[in-house]
Amino acid sequence: MSGYNDDLRELDATANEFSLKCLRFTTMAFALVWLLNMVGVFIVDRKLMTIVFLISSAVMLAPTLICRCVGTNKPWVKYMILFLSVLAITIIGCALSFHSVLLYALPLIYAAQYSKRRMIFYAYALTAVGISVGVMSSYYFGITDANMLLLTNNTTDYYVDLQNGILKDMHINMSPWSTLPRYFIMPRCIILLVFIPVIINISQNIANTAVRAAHLKEESEIDKMTQFYNNGKYKQMVEGYYPEVESVAVIFWDIDNLKYINDTYGHLYGDFLISSVADIIRANADETHKAYRVGGDEFVMILENPKTGEAEENVRLCKKMIAARNDGSNFPVSASVGMAEGSGADIAAVIHRADAVMYQNKKASKKGRTS
Repeated sequence: MSGYNDDLRELDATANEFSLKCLRFTTMAFALVWLLNMVGVFIVDRKLMTIVFLISSAVMLAPTLICRCVGTNKPWVKYMILFLSVLAITIIGCALSFHSVLLYALPLIYAAQYSKRRMIFYAYALTAVGISVGVMSSYYFGITDANMLLLTNNTTDYYVDLQNGILKDMHINMSPWSTLPRYFIMPRCIILLVFIPVIINISQNIANTAVRAAHLKEESEIDKMTQFYNNGKYKQMVEGYYPEVESVAVIFWDIDNLKYINDTYGHLYGDFLISSVADIIRANADETHKAYRVGGDEFVMILENPKTGEAEENVRLCKKMIAARNDGSNFPVSASVGMAEGSGADIAAVIHRADAVMYQNKKASKKGRTS
């Protein structure tokens, strides 16, 4: 279950990074619109456009600055990104009105990337509030949509005398606080609502695909007999992960007499020995005490930042469990062990020392049995 949750957290962190890229791209696109307006290509009031551009750009870039400080893995980061993206779009909508209508779909699209369905409803709720604030604010302070001012709902010839080229009598909207919610806020929220089933399906497909990929990757890293990490994962961790750990302890286990057991009693008994030792080692393993099967009868456990005496205690417990398992057994199990500690940056040297100690103990064990 923890592996599944880790996969979802990784998916959300990747989605956060992509959302940040989209916000930066949106800022650049708005900067282009602002420049075109400043040189006269568009006809929006320059002062109004500049104020909106500066404030909304600051809001859209804020998540990037925050994530550079705290990272993208925190559970609350996705809520912050969606909130600030809706806030930026609302700021644009307050001034530019109808120009920003399509932008309100962006937060829902961002939310589709995340593993939890509630993010979609969270984005929709924020966007509905943003639409409401944007419509009412743009009516009084921004570029007023003529439809809002006049409540037009007919074809052109209804309002224009095409022969004389003049407007006919038109009536001003005298009750915006009742008409705008009915004719602009509600329809836009309903239109946005129809996106939700599709976005939920897309979100679920993304999550399922990511989890399947992670599951296949995990399966490729696990030894089927012991459920330990396999030799490929061991090499990957030694090369790319443990050198970044401050300190490590390495414990090598090698099953005694496995070849003799296989040759004398058959591989079924040999597999029984392997599984028995693996069960004992697994009982003392966890997320910071990872166990690996690096050979047919060889196991390695690597402890991250162990406390003083923790590695020795782990070995003692395993030996005690082996002795308890052998008490009264007609098929005893034994394994040689070697342990070494050191810096994660020197992981290769620590492994070499633990391996050497294990082989010394194995030789001493053989001499003890033959003498």
